[in-house]
Amino acid sequence: MSEKPCTMRGAMKRIEANGIVMSYAEAGPEEAPAVLLIHGLGWDAWRLWSGVLASLAGAGFRVLAPNLRGVGGTQATGEAYSTALYAEDLLAFLDALGLSRVRVVGFSMGASIAGKLLERAPEKVASLSLACGGLHATEEGMRGVEAMLSRAETLGPDAFAAEQAEAIFRPAWAAAHRGEVEDFKRWRAGMDQSALFRAFRSGRGTDQRATVKTAAADGLPVQVIAADADTFLPLDDLRALASAIPGARLDVICACGHMATIEQPEAFERALLEFLLSQGDGS
Repeated sequence: MSEKPCTMRGAMKRIEANGIVMSYAEAGPEEAPAVLLIHGLGWDAWRLWSGVLASLAGAGFRVLAPNLRGVGGTQATGEAYSTALYAEDLLAFLDALGLSRVRVVGFSMGASIAGKLLERAPEKVASLSLACGGLHATEEGMRGVEAMLSRAETLGPDAFAAEQAEAIFRPAWAAAHRGEVEDFKRWRAGMDQSALFRAFRSGRGTDQRATVKTAAADGLPVQVIAADADTFLPLDDLRALASAIPGARLDVICACGHMATIEQPEAFERALLEFLLSQGDGS
């Protein structure tokens, strides 16, 4: 199959789905098996997935990376955001593109959204990759989110972005990539802060552990990707998640903080590709 060049930043496509206009990046031949990439909280599709788009397209996949509601050109709305709302948007996005079955990859917050998408439309999911993300939110965790957001309102966007950068990047990587960290901080501070805060609150009450466990027991291929120095989702937690999912594959990215696609792109892409290629055509 001929390869379609990776969509470049600034050339994002747009489509109407679930009553909003969504922006998305696309790469790879239209007739190829489709992969849906779901970005994490506080990132957009291009910043998180640019390398993955090119890598998967080069391996013969059609890759779709939409921006979630309120991020990167996708329309923001005023209501509370939730994993269910994000999943509804993505299912409408797939329907608008005429896609009946996709391999789903969710990063960080995107993992729980992927789980909710599986719950809503299991027939659409050919395989599931959960990267640096969990499947449920705890009340303790949500109390921590509220405390953080209260502090963020006092700090302001610039200081909050700097605080977030310190939390998500491995210190050694950040020290060696100061330009990339500064770029992230400028971009994060310039985001729609209202949409960002609603995204932080979107996980309340979500728990897709039973959904994924049941689907895996019925034969759904599941992968868990963890980073060994992730302070948000510790390796032991993701080992436990993988152990609880029948037949799940666990891949550990070494010398890596939470942002595995940024800090260790080659290792991340290799682990994801090995899993995706092992599934045949995904039909």
